[in-house]
Amino acid sequence: MSTGSILLKLQQVDLSLERDRTELASMPEIAELAKKRRAYQKLKADATKLYAHRKDLETYLSELDQDESDCHEDIAIAQRKASTSDYREVQQLEVELSALAKKLEKIAFDRTGYEKQLTELVSKQEYLEGYIAKFEASIVADTKAARTKASEIQNRIDSQEQMRASLAARLADDVAQRYEAALKRFRGLAVERLEGNVPSVCRTSLQESSMSDLAHENGICECPYCHRILVLDADEEA
Repeated sequence: MSTGSILLKLQQVDLSLERDRTELASMPEIAELAKKRRAYQKLKADATKLYAHRKDLETYLSELDQDESDCHEDIAIAQRKASTSDYREVQQLEVELSALAKKLEKIAFDRTGYEKQLTELVSKQEYLEGYIAKFEASIVADTKAARTKASEIQNRIDSQEQMRASLAARLADDVAQRYEAALKRFRGLAVERLEGNVPSVCRTSLQESSMSDLAHENGICECPYCHRILVLDADEEA
């Protein structure tokens, strides 16, 4: 393979490398996964809040059960005093029983409200848990697909880097340095080939005098217009 052909092939590999590196760095799947993970964290936070609220409601209901039990015990104690004939004690007993009855009514009222809230909250929890489970499965599947795609791209990059090293090693040091400098200057399009009297990149037709000058060059030179490396002859495989 001639020097010109190696340069053209090297440029082809470099352009492919740049495309693959850009694709790997800007995979939309990665950005989408990041969005999904942020949404997942919010869902988990919502689930934690629901759990905490549920524990609060269950605590309130437990406290109401204890209050109700205490009231019934106080009523039983008061009823055991009902045999007294002392008028003041009877009046005091009626006041106590009335207060306990009102307390039981409030307990029943509060329990109804808390139980309704708890029923609604449990329903929300069950729905959210199911949704989170599906969301987790979706993230796992998307992560696997993204890793597969990223691995395929990285494998191509690794293969192309090996090919690049092999091609670069076949160039003379001065030519390799010249190519690397042009690669940076022209952002990947460092080499062009001469097609008739027209360079393949800048597409500026060479004058007869320029063509005459190129006849004395040995395989590669510099384009007089765009100053890229101009390949005068290349093997067909390039």
